[in-house]
Amino acid sequence: MILKTRRAKNSTRGIYIQDKILQETIFQPGTNYRYVIDQKNRKIIILSSDEAEGNVVSRRQLKNQVKPVIDIRNRAAQDALRNCDYLQIDISGDQIIVQGFMNDESVENATRTSNESGNKIEKRKVTSITDFTTARKRIEIIFSRKSLKKAAGLLGYEQLEMDLFSDEDSQGFSSSGLSHTPLSNLEIPLIVASLFSGGGISDLGAIQAGFDVVYALEKDLDAVKTYRHNIGAHIQHGDITSSSIKSTIPHVPIMIGGSPCQGFSNGNRKTNYLDNPNNLLVKEYITAVQSNPNCKVFVLENVPGILTAGDGQFKDEIYEALSDFEISSGILTSTDYGTPQIRKRAIFIGSKIGKIYLPKPTVTTQNHQTVGEAFEGLHSMMNNQLDYSKSKPETLERMSLVPAGGNIYSIPEEIRPKGTHSDMYKRLEWDKPSITIVNPRKAVLMHPEEDRILSVRECARLFDVPDSFEFKGKLSSMQQQIANAVPVKLMKAVMNSVKEAVNRFNAGLQDFSGLKLV
Repeated sequence: MILKTRRAKNSTRGIYIQDKILQETIFQPGTNYRYVIDQKNRKIIILSSDEAEGNVVSRRQLKNQVKPVIDIRNRAAQDALRNCDYLQIDISGDQIIVQGFMNDESVENATRTSNESGNKIEKRKVTSITDFTTARKRIEIIFSRKSLKKAAGLLGYEQLEMDLFSDEDSQGFSSSGLSHTPLSNLEIPLIVASLFSGGGISDLGAIQAGFDVVYALEKDLDAVKTYRHNIGAHIQHGDITSSSIKSTIPHVPIMIGGSPCQGFSNGNRKTNYLDNPNNLLVKEYITAVQSNPNCKVFVLENVPGILTAGDGQFKDEIYEALSDFEISSGILTSTDYGTPQIRKRAIFIGSKIGKIYLPKPTVTTQNHQTVGEAFEGLHSMMNNQLDYSKSKPETLERMSLVPAGGNIYSIPEEIRPKGTHSDMYKRLEWDKPSITIVNPRKAVLMHPEEDRILSVRECARLFDVPDSFEFKGKLSSMQQQIANAVPVKLMKAVMNSVKEAVNRFNAGLQDFSGLKLV
C-alpha cells in the first residue's frame, strides 16, 4: 500500500529522500537497502536488503526526532533520470519507487529537435496520474482499493462502477463483463485463500509476512472454532470434496494449503500417486488451484516423503498437473528459521510471475532456539498451559525412568509398552531444540523435568504461536490441531519469499533484462 506520493525536483546530484513518512516503513536508520535501475522507464525501485554490506539508510537529527534519509549518488541512477522535469516518489511500507516525468512542452521540444536533426528519439510521453501543476491532466480514474479487488474477483465478484473525468469531456459508464474477468493490468494484491487451514497456525505465518487471508477452509469443527476465535470469521467449515464448498473458494491471486496424504507405498501400485484414494486431498488442492483463473502463486506444504515417493514420481505428477506454473520444491527445516523445534516439511512454490525460490536459512546451527528459551516465562495462568493429558500410574512409573533426552528404550523391557518407536516417551532437553512434535498424548512427549505430557501451550511455544492465541475444542482435538501445524516462522519465511516476488512483479521488475541491481 502506498503511504505517500509526492513530487520532487530532479537534481543532477542524485536522489535525496528525507520524509517523516519513512518512519512508518522498513527503511529505518541503519537498515540496508538496494535499488534497481530501470533505464527505459526512467524508474528507480528501492527495496530492503538482508545483506550486511552496501547501501545504508542514514539518519538526520531534527530537534527531538531522528529522520531516515536515503541518499543515492550513483551515476547510473542519475543517468536514468536525466532530462526529466520532475520526479514522482511513491513511498510504501516496503519499497520506494522514484520515477521521472517530462512536461508537455519538454516532450514537444525534444520531438521537434529530434525531427530537425534527423535523430530518432522515443516519442513516448510519460505523464503521471497525479495532477501536477505543469503537467496536463488527461484523465483521472479513482477507485477504492476494495472496489478494485472486488472487480478483479478477489473479494467476491461485483460489478465496478467508474466515472471518468477529463479536461475535454465527462462521461460515466458501468463496466460490464468485469464480474468474471480478472483485471490483468492491476497490481497483484497480497490476498490469500487458505485450504486445509486447521486451527490457523500456518495462516499466522502468512499474516505476519504481511498477507491478507480473506478465505480459509477446514473440515474439523474444533479447528474451525480455534481459527474463528483467534484469526477471523472468514473461515468456512466444510469438506473440500463437496461441490457446494468448492464454489465458495474465491478466485484470489495466492493460494496456500497443506493437504494430507498417505499413499506413499510403492508395493502393488496400479495407479499414479494422484489417483490413489489416499491422496485424494492433494488432488483436490491441485484442482482448486487449476480452477482459479486468477491464481498467480500457490504454496503447497506436505510431509517430506511426498518428494521422494516412487523415486520422485509423486513430485513429478504434481509438477505435470500444474505445468503452467514454474515450481520450486524442497525440504525446509524449521530450526533454520528460528523455531525451537526440528520439523522438516516439503514445500512447493508455484508461480506465474517468475520462479520463486525457497527461502534460505536465517538462523545458523549455533543459534538454533532451544526448549529452555521457548519455555521461558511460562506459568499456569496462560492460555492452554493446564491443558495436558493426565497419565495413569503405570505410565507415570515409566516416565520417571526416562532421563532428559531419553526415550522408550530408557524404560526396562519388562515394563516397556508394546509398539516401540524411538520418539515415544521422549523427554525433551532444555538446551536443545525439540524433536518433531506429533500428538503429545499418543507419543507421550514429556516435559524436560516434570513427569507429565507436554501441555498444549508448551507445544504452541514450540510452533512460535503467540501466548494470546487460545486453542478451542476437546483436549484431544487441541493436541491434534497443534500436531498438524506448520511452525509460524517457517511459513512466514516461505511467504516472505512470495511477497518479495510479488512486490518485484508489481514494481515492473519481473523481467530483469536491461536492469541494474545496485
